[in-house]
Amino acid sequence: MLKISGQISCCVALLLTLSSVSAVRRALNSISDLKTVGFGQSVPEYSLRLLHWFANEIDINNNDDILLTFDPNSGDYGSHYYRNDEELLDPLPRGYRYYTVGNSYQDASLELPDYVAESDIEDSNRVRIIIRVRQQNAARIIDQVYITQHYETYEDQGTDYDPQHTYPVTVCLLRAIRKFSLDRNNINSMRSLRDHFGSSADDSQLWEIMDIWDELACLGLFLFIVIPEKYSSHKHNSRRQPAPRRNTQPDFESRQNVTSGMSAKNQVDHRNGIKLKVTTGKSGNARIIWSNVHSDLLKRNVMVALYQNNQEEKALTSKCIENISSGSYDTSVPLNEGLQVRLHEVRTRFFFWISVGQEIDRGSEFKTPKAVNITGYNANLQLFANDGKACARLTVTKSFHNWKSEFKNAWVGFYSSENNATKNYERWQWQWATKFKENKSQDNYNVYEYESGMTIAPGVQARFILQDEIEKARTSPWAE
Repeated sequence: MLKISGQISCCVALLLTLSSVSAVRRALNSISDLKTVGFGQSVPEYSLRLLHWFANEIDINNNDDILLTFDPNSGDYGSHYYRNDEELLDPLPRGYRYYTVGNSYQDASLELPDYVAESDIEDSNRVRIIIRVRQQNAARIIDQVYITQHYETYEDQGTDYDPQHTYPVTVCLLRAIRKFSLDRNNINSMRSLRDHFGSSADDSQLWEIMDIWDELACLGLFLFIVIPEKYSSHKHNSRRQPAPRRNTQPDFESRQNVTSGMSAKNQVDHRNGIKLKVTTGKSGNARIIWSNVHSDLLKRNVMVALYQNNQEEKALTSKCIENISSGSYDTSVPLNEGLQVRLHEVRTRFFFWISVGQEIDRGSEFKTPKAVNITGYNANLQLFANDGKACARLTVTKSFHNWKSEFKNAWVGFYSSENNATKNYERWQWQWATKFKENKSQDNYNVYEYESGMTIAPGVQARFILQDEIEKARTSPWAE
């Protein structure tokens, strides 16, 4: 009870702080607030997508401090310094800076995910998030967040932001949106979210959302809850391809008519609810899962095939699924990021020899789980699979010059379960952070990796230990 009261008090305090900003409108404090604001009947879809990404990108500690996990000075995620020339927001206290985030046209080493960087939502690049940041020791703290948008082009206001469409966003709302994390895409989590937020969606609608949005199902449910009247008009386009990136001015430009560079054969069709997925199988190998393959296709004799990635044309392995509409196949291909399963017709040659025929459908590429922030430092930890082995990746901003001295006693351990105590890592499966090998460094980041001898499997977890048993980060348990 005390913890709940503390969070409510924090939200109230933040609301009082934000109420002093005269140029902007009322604060958004809950999911319900998103449904009834001055953008029309609700916050528009692109703003919701950007908010969803932002809420799940930043970290929030137990004191309700919002921790910045990327470098806005380097242009990450379409960010840059905001001068507040139009006096939209309050003057900055000493030691603070404003930044805007979300320019999908701005080139950066860290880009917005495809589901945010849309190409077919009109004027989507008008929307921004503004953050107020202060430096605190090695961490950067966000103490104010706003959702805003540029004026319409016809209003002839240049690149200024529209105060009538600028809203403070509280920690309470960010915490609520974080409940729709993309790693909760299962029916039980979807039901829990529906019930918690009072959605009218029944189970059949939840299954439909999961089928249509696939790995973005929680985002689909979030949009359904906020803008149910618009959901049906967008649901068939949930897997839109990203807009081509191009160099522009750092702020808003009118969107040009652009089309995706992806060829028709690489479009994901998902006909009639077919689901195709790569998961973690036995001994660190890839497992193919298929479901909802309809009887008319089964009669034509079809197979599932595994490919290295979405662009690859040669299958690594394949299997006829005969008359089984839903099933799985444990391959002998080691698990790696990018693997993709496709459904094909079977081509028969010389009466007995079969090969991959015409493609019917394809699933999404296998993705590495999201990195987690190392609390208090401009660095993060990521668990990934390489040739079926559990690996860890450290990403350190180049501005963190003394990271090796800060992490001189730090180590990363691998665990078979999230319930294991810090000292109970798998035998010999650990490494000093400073011993990681440098790999694929980018303009503003240095990347270091370590491959353990541990086979990747459901439940495996990596943890960053600063020294002794002081834990600063842990990844989510590896999913099936």
